Amino acid sequence: MQKNLVRLGFAVFLLVLPGSLAASCAAGDENSPSGGTTTTSTTGAGGSGTGGATSASSTGDTTTTTSGGGDDFDGGMGTDAEVCAMFTAEAKQAPAAMLIVLDASASMNKQQKWGTAQLAIVSAIDKDVFDTMSLGLVRFPASYVDPPACLCQHLGVGYNLCKQLLAPGVSCGVSALPQIAIAPAGTDKSNAGQGVRHDIYQHLVGTPPLSNQDDGSPIYDALAAGYQALALYPNVDRRLLFLITDGGFSCTSLASPARAGYQDLNACPDWEIPDTVNALIQSKHDDAATPINTFVIGVPGSDSAGQKVDGYDTPPYHMKLALSMYAVSGSPETLDPACDSGLAYAQNGGDPAKPCHIDLSSGAFDATALASAITSLRGQALGCVYDLPAPPPGETIDPNLVNVDVTVDAVSASIPRRSDPNDDCALDGCWDYDAQGRVQILGKTCDDIGAATTAKVDIVVGCETVLK
Repeated sequence: MQKNLVRLGFAVFLLVLPGSLAASCAAGDENSPSGGTTTTSTTGAGGSGTGGATSASSTGDTTTTTSGGGDDFDGGMGTDAEVCAMFTAEAKQAPAAMLIVLDASASMNKQQKWGTAQLAIVSAIDKDVFDTMSLGLVRFPASYVDPPACLCQHLGVGYNLCKQLLAPGVSCGVSALPQIAIAPAGTDKSNAGQGVRHDIYQHLVGTPPLSNQDDGSPIYDALAAGYQALALYPNVDRRLLFLITDGGFSCTSLASPARAGYQDLNACPDWEIPDTVNALIQSKHDDAATPINTFVIGVPGSDSAGQKVDGYDTPPYHMKLALSMYAVSGSPETLDPACDSGLAYAQNGGDPAKPCHIDLSSGAFDATALASAITSLRGQALGCVYDLPAPPPGETIDPNLVNVDVTVDAVSASIPRRSDPNDDCALDGCWDYDAQGRVQILGKTCDDIGAATTAKVDIVVGCETVLK
């Protein structure tokens, strides 16, 4: 099997003289240590062995050929090989936009849920794997609004007096635009003085949940606003919406246009009917022009079934069942195959044995678990698809002379291209070309990239492709 001797994790560029783009290669001496120096070997246009080899180094913007009989690390794929790379380039994922829709209802002040969500979101989006994405934030509810007429009628007072008694209103206001507009993340992290990560962090720290006894959760309208922002965001291949909530789904009595809802204890049709929410989520996933994948993360409180939770009323159905259904409709491509994806909503239906959303409603709930969920879902949604790098001027890339090196959290490895198109590489990782001719990393390696704090993919061009 042909083996690749390009040192992983480094971008090694070889200067190839005119007419010698497919220069012959000198085999490395596996008995000579490399001494930690980044070296490669090449021969002159007409040479073979070591007779035509030259030795130099790369400094600044000047790249020259290098040689040496030393042994190069090849990610565990062997050392007795040839150095034949024309060039190596760091691969970039296709552009994608991710909008976080975050529950900031009064109940999120309980059980340290708000502080945990703050830390988790920032910890997740600060990872390098988000550098190539555009990010934004919708927080709900965003403001107080006048109470619904049905509530005032239940209280038995005129509407103007009702507004005075319930001032500043009910917490059902939603911003028409994201509080933090979607923008490219780049390399600026949350502790930088600028950038969208910085803006998200500052907003989370400076804007706590609305503390109101109605515990308004206008999730439907927040989702609708988020979908509109994502659909209008240009020049991205994928659009992702992450809903993080402790349940609720209320404020239906204030909907415009009106929507049907389940009646609450104040005789208002204020609880959203899950089938209505699900129809919205599914329509955005199925939109042919700008499809949007929706991911649902339920935090403590999202396992309600009509009982009071932390002193607040909850909808008259099993919230886990509803959230699981939303996850199925929102991103069927990324579901855990073991989850109960076939369950249909019914008001008297029970909890799924294995929900399809990320259920953090019980057990350990901390920033690490939530951050891991966000990062993992991102990796599942985007997959690991990379464009081939641009070749040198006047040259083309032979798809049979391409290899892939991956560095995940400082651990480097070369991964082979699969020989069997039915191989999912779940245990060991591999890559292949997709229908558009892009490099797609598969199986375990893709999972590792999605969960990584730092990940780097190099496309190595010039050596015969290593096959699994």
